[in-house]
Amino acid sequence: MLRPASKFLAALVGRGFRKWWQALPRHKKEIFRDHLRRNIVRYAVGSGVMGTAGFVYYNNHVTTTPYTGRSRFMVFKSEEQFSISSRLYEMAMKEYADDMLHNDHPMVDCVRRVGNRLLQANHAMPEIYTRVWTVSVVDNPLRNCFVLPTGDIVMFSGMMEILENDDQVAAVLAHEMSHVILEHVAEHLSRDYLLDLFILFPVALIWAFLPNDLLAAVSHWLLHYVVELFLSLPYSRTLESEADHLGLRLAAKACYDVREFSAFWGKMAVLDKIIEKNSEEKEPPFWLSTHPSSEDRRKELEKQMPEVLDLRRFCKCPNLPVKDPRERIKKIPQSIAPEDNQISPKAIPPKEFSFISSSS
Repeated sequence: MLRPASKFLAALVGRGFRKWWQALPRHKKEIFRDHLRRNIVRYAVGSGVMGTAGFVYYNNHVTTTPYTGRSRFMVFKSEEQFSISSRLYEMAMKEYADDMLHNDHPMVDCVRRVGNRLLQANHAMPEIYTRVWTVSVVDNPLRNCFVLPTGDIVMFSGMMEILENDDQVAAVLAHEMSHVILEHVAEHLSRDYLLDLFILFPVALIWAFLPNDLLAAVSHWLLHYVVELFLSLPYSRTLESEADHLGLRLAAKACYDVREFSAFWGKMAVLDKIIEKNSEEKEPPFWLSTHPSSEDRRKELEKQMPEVLDLRRFCKCPNLPVKDPRERIKKIPQSIAPEDNQISPKAIPPKEFSFISSSS
C-alpha cells in the first residue's frame, strides 16, 4: 500500500512544482535561477553529503546470502517477515478452509513424509530447526506450492497430480524450502524498499520538468516498465535459480534421486509446449517472466548434476537406480490425455511419518 502511495506523492510534489513554476512571473524566475547559481556549491555539497550518507546506509545493510555467498541488501528482520507471513497463512487457511484435504489423505501423507526427510537430512541448518513446520494440502487444480517464512507448507492437489513420485515431490518442496532458508521474502521486501527510494526522485523530476501531464504520465509509465524489465524481473529470476541451486543440494543430502529434478522440469517444458500449441494465448517471452522457463531450469540443473551426485555419494546414500528417469521425458507426449492436455494423476502410496505437524 505504501509503495504506490509514495510514488503518487512524488508525482504530486513534482507536478505541484511544475504548476508553481509555470505560474511564476518571469522576473521571479530569474531571481530563482540567480539564487541557484550563487548557491550551486552549497547545494552540491549538500547533495554529496546526502549521497555519502545513503551509501553508508546501504553498505551497512549489505549481507552475504547463506549457502550461496551472494551479496544482498537486507533491511527487514526475520521477525517482520514472520509477522507478515502469519497473516498471509491465516488468510490462506480462511480462503481454502473448505478445500483442505484431511490429514490421513495420501497426498497430505506424501508431502509430510517427503518434507520430514528433507528436514531431518538438513537439520543442522539454523533456518530449519528454528521453525515449526506444518503441512496443508488444498484440493484445488492449481499447479502451485508455496512455503511461508514461518515454515508453513501449502501444496495444491493440482501440483501433486503431475508429480510422479517422492523424488519429484522433493524437487518442489526443496525449492520452496530454499526460499525460506535463504530468507528471500525479507530480501525481496528490502530490495523493493531500496528501489522505491531510488525511483522517487526520478518520478518527481519527470512530473516537475516535463511540460504537461500527458507527457509526464507516459514517461512515468515508461520508467516503471524499464525498471520492471531490467531490474525487477531479472532479480526475481535470480532468486528462483538460487532456490533451485540450494534445493538440489537439500535433496541430495536427503538421498533423493536428484535426476528427477531435471526430469520434472523436462516434463514441464514439454507440457508448456503442448499447452502453448493448443492455446490461443501464447506464453510471454522469458524476459517478461518472474521465473526462468522450464527448459532453462532443466538445463541449469543438468549443469549442476555432477556436483550434487558427488554430494549424494559423500553422504553415503544408496546407489541410484540404473534406469535414468530423465529418459522418460521422451515418452511424455504419449502419457498426455488429448482431450485436456493433462497428465494422468499418479497414485501416491501413504507411509508412516512424524516430524512436521499437520495443520487442520
